[in-house]
Amino acid sequence: MSGAVPGTLRVSNDCIADLAGYAALECYGVVGMAEIDQEAGVARLLPSARIRKGIDVAACDGRVTIDMHVIVEQGVNMASVVRNLTSSVTHLVKQIAELQSVDVKVHIEGLRASR
Repeated sequence: MSGAVPGTLRVSNDCIADLAGYAALECYGVVGMAEIDQEAGVARLLPSARIRKGIDVAACDGRVTIDMHVIVEQGVNMASVVRNLTSSVTHLVKQIAELQSVDVKVHIEGLRASR
C-alpha cells in the first residue's frame, strides 16, 4: 500500500553529494572522485569514504547544481563517460531526493592507468 504522505522533504547538500558520489562510482570509466590540492596544483584520488570532498552542491532559486571532480580511467571515451555520469547522477538524485531541477557539471581532473 503506497500513498502520498503530507509534509515537506528537505535534503541536505551533504546527502545530495553522497548520492551523486555513489552514483558516480558505479559508472563505467570513473575511477573515483578527486580533491584538488591548491598548493601543489595536483588532483588526488579520494578514498571511497571521502567521496563527498570531490563534489560541490549549490542550490539557487529551486535549482540544484552539482559540480563533480572525477578521475577517469585512461583510454576511455571521456565524452561518453561524462554523458553516462551526468545521466546517472541526474536520474538518481531526481528519483531519491525528489528534486526536479538538477544540473550536473563534470570536471575531469585526471587520468589513471588501468591495472
